Amino acid sequence: MRVLVVGASGYLGRAVGRVLSADGHRVVEMSRTGKPCHGTFVAGDAHSPGLGLDAEALGEVGDIEAVVCCIGSVDMGSDPAGVVNVHVNGTHNVLDFAASIDSVRRVVYVSSVLALGRASGTITNRDLSRGQSFRNWYEYAKYRGELIARRERRVPVSILRLGTLLGPAPAEVIPRHGGPVAALPHLLSGYPVALADCGRFPVYAADVDIAARVVRDLVVADEHRSACTYFDPERPTLAAVLERLCRPWGVFPKVVDSAGPAWIQRAVARRFGVQEDVVDYSRPLFEFDPSIFDSLPDPDIGSRTDYITETGVALRHSGLLRTPHALGDLRYDGPPALPPAGPGLLLSAAPGVPPSTPLPFSGPEVLR
Repeated sequence: MRVLVVGASGYLGRAVGRVLSADGHRVVEMSRTGKPCHGTFVAGDAHSPGLGLDAEALGEVGDIEAVVCCIGSVDMGSDPAGVVNVHVNGTHNVLDFAASIDSVRRVVYVSSVLALGRASGTITNRDLSRGQSFRNWYEYAKYRGELIARRERRVPVSILRLGTLLGPAPAEVIPRHGGPVAALPHLLSGYPVALADCGRFPVYAADVDIAARVVRDLVVADEHRSACTYFDPERPTLAAVLERLCRPWGVFPKVVDSAGPAWIQRAVARRFGVQEDVVDYSRPLFEFDPSIFDSLPDPDIGSRTDYITETGVALRHSGLLRTPHALGDLRYDGPPALPPAGPGLLLSAAPGVPPSTPLPFSGPEVLR
């Protein structure tokens, strides 16, 4: 099968290209920059109509049978306009392009469990819009992108929601500004992190190599699957994930039970150099239905036992992650001055309310 992978130079895209190529599929890798890793490379841009492909590139993709969409970086603090644009306009452009190619019989659209935002209750594969709010613009952008993909009718779309990706890869493609990895510099410096119930709750991590195999299975499946979810079925806790990430440095992370409202925790995070958005994930996310994996082509697919530690190994050997030595100039000068309480902004997906509309909110979950 000839498959176009959009976003092929990213963390997941590289793994998808490798798995498809190893199975004998002809892979066309598209990204704005990069070079061919596992197939034919074409330069394109999901921000542009027609994916910005020139005549030569269009010749390479004219007979593709499937499209895998892996666009978007994982950065909770991304510029709002940029992150929403890539997931909204980018998704529209990828689907428009796929629909324009007669030979395309399927699109596999990669989403994230974070598209669910603060959704409550038991989550199934059918759920997306539940009137939830969002912790940051990244979550909202993922929600909007998945909503567009779910509404596509011109070409069959299989949506795959993934947990936080971890696993070995070239260190430069491992996201370091979102998810548990973002807390590493803080933890490696010996500072504690405050987590609800000391982090004894699942963070829904996913092995990037296994996630790529799930994408492959959806590409080649005889039966169309509209929506699936994959994360490590062992459901390692956040505390366990942080411990395994720190293991290559010989550091055991200091985890304490969190207390107090989120805005106080963000102020403390600012003082000690932790991404404020990371604080939003210091509490349990949501509950998934026990049958959540049943829609996968292989519901019994598992994860390797060491993929989390191997992520830390790749980062440690790269030198890209600042180590305790590099952070040795940080000193504790007493408790930080806390900002006064005040109204913040809440992003809402409530029916009839534009998600970008600022809403007054004075509770503990203030988005700053």
